[in-house]
Amino acid sequence: MKDFMKKFKKHWIKVWLIIAAVSLCVVTSYAIYTRVTVAKRVVSTDAGTEDLFSSDYMSQKGLTTTVSQTDNTQNPEVSVHVYNYAYPKESVYKNTETLYDVTATIGTIGSDDTFSELSDTSGLTGRTYSVTYSQNSDTFQFNSTNGTSHKFEGCSISGDRAYADLFTLVFDKSELGEKPNEYCIKLEAEPYDSDLPKLTGYVKVRFSKSASNGWRGEVEKLDTTKDYDGFNYYLEGNGTGMLTFRWNKSKVTINEHFLNNKDNEFYSKTGNVYTKYTQPIKESNLAEDPNDPDIVSVTIKVDSSVKNRYEVQFFKVDPSTISYTKTDVEGYLPSTSSSDWVPDQT
Repeated sequence: MKDFMKKFKKHWIKVWLIIAAVSLCVVTSYAIYTRVTVAKRVVSTDAGTEDLFSSDYMSQKGLTTTVSQTDNTQNPEVSVHVYNYAYPKESVYKNTETLYDVTATIGTIGSDDTFSELSDTSGLTGRTYSVTYSQNSDTFQFNSTNGTSHKFEGCSISGDRAYADLFTLVFDKSELGEKPNEYCIKLEAEPYDSDLPKLTGYVKVRFSKSASNGWRGEVEKLDTTKDYDGFNYYLEGNGTGMLTFRWNKSKVTINEHFLNNKDNEFYSKTGNVYTKYTQPIKESNLAEDPNDPDIVSVTIKVDSSVKNRYEVQFFKVDPSTISYTKTDVEGYLPSTSSSDWVPDQT
């Protein structure tokens, strides 16, 4: 033992260098192993990306939307977005670039809910119907020369975070007159990745006169023959004040992008007292009806001189177990009456 200690003391520096080298190898090997494990986990979240390609005006089943306009003196515009995540949930997105084509076609929708591409282009003469892809400002105008259909090829969405592409649809203001052509623009977004779904949407516009005084809200007119993924709720009116609207959160869920839009000012209401929300709003944090905790409400400050119409998206909670007939939906999204609007007294 004494001989061992003498030898150890004599060579202790070499011994400690060996121990340090071995420890470093162990730590390095563990770090490399950990990085590999994390890398595998990141890749695995991108697998099964079938729902990481979505839109606010298109869906896998086909979504028809009639957008109300309160100003019939200008050519109305509709902004259509394509997302690299399952709209409206931004937390999980496609990690890689998304390449796709969008085909825009002008036509009409018949009483049987069937879209027909326009065969007679005479109604386009002297009028403006167009689609613009914002990323490269590529604009196609429907007319007798260009035709009634156009494909925007090579559209792309980056993949390092949640992104959206924008297409702007322009309709002629004659669509807001007493005898509109009722033309519809069909959009089809087809991704290059076969694991992603093809999206289809049909967009129309209409003129909607605001009430002479006050604000109100209602769900968009529903077609009982269609299976909707979600619903548009319109808040319209004149004047300045506070407008409260409500919905059944166990049946439909609100698009929280609307709640957290910095251009909107929201309040909670207790009796006649309004308290402004200063933090990002979650549906779970909204005020509940004391008689029915499934009914939640929020108050938005409105000023028609700035904006006289809001479009709010709601989505189905569970279409497999919950009925979404026209009557049911109108119950889940009750009409907002003029009594829900408190005009500004200042």
